[in-house]
Amino acid sequence: MKPIELDFEFVEEHKNRFPITELIGIAQNLSRAGYYKRLKKDPAQSRTERDQALLKQMLSLYVTHGGNLGHERYKLELKNTYAHIVSLKRIRRMREMYRMPLKTARRKPRPAGSGHAEIGNLLNRNFKATRPGLKFSVDISYLEVKQPFQDFLYLCAILDLYNNEIVAYTINDTLDVDFVLAAVRQLEERGFEKGALIHSDQGIQFTSHSYQGLLKKLEMTQSMSRRGNCWDNAPIESFFGKLKTEMPGFSIPETKDEVRAAVAKYIAYYNEKRPQLKLGTSPITYRNSQVLAA
Repeated sequence: MKPIELDFEFVEEHKNRFPITELIGIAQNLSRAGYYKRLKKDPAQSRTERDQALLKQMLSLYVTHGGNLGHERYKLELKNTYAHIVSLKRIRRMREMYRMPLKTARRKPRPAGSGHAEIGNLLNRNFKATRPGLKFSVDISYLEVKQPFQDFLYLCAILDLYNNEIVAYTINDTLDVDFVLAAVRQLEERGFEKGALIHSDQGIQFTSHSYQGLLKKLEMTQSMSRRGNCWDNAPIESFFGKLKTEMPGFSIPETKDEVRAAVAKYIAYYNEKRPQLKLGTSPITYRNSQVLAA
């Protein structure tokens, strides 16, 4: 991250406790005019852009330590490994926003009523659908890249809850909202019932105006998990788990191109050949058999 960006983050993180002028005086690379110029950008987009460099460092540490770092140790490792001093407040926000939960301890339940203020949990863990194109689950996961240097790609996938088929997906270098919109447009091309429900977590991409506007345009019904509750979106979380544990059985991709190819190959296998116990066959075979039986 550039020095001016670090200074901007420093001012943003402490502006509620100290005067802006005093903080800018401490910063060495940021002027008052430069600070307010940056504030004029779209807040969600600028935050996403500012997060990218730190996100890759945090994901690298998350993979290295198997998700076992608490906030304090995360702060220490960022300093020791990358010489990057980050506040606990930002680490906490990044972990929640980009899905890096502590795996060695159960999350403390949040108080009732802590869900998203505008979008309810309409799915409410009712993962059954009576026909295709009626209910969907969408989420984002990271994919590790090892060569020519450690990096990450991001997979947005949409799953039809009728037969757990992956009906749309996109892969991107960054977590901007556009690649999520691209996945929804793939779904539009495939087709779905008017008013179809699409369920996600409360990630920044799914709370963005552009995502919600596209769903409204397509006459889809949006549903959201309660904050910090991965079980509310269990089917797509389960798919990501299978992808990461089973994909290496076919190949061990290392470059970005290899990862993209491996994901495409695995999703084709998952949809067309991999039997699911509750279906008794693969998702596409099940869907086709139900059409013939109707």
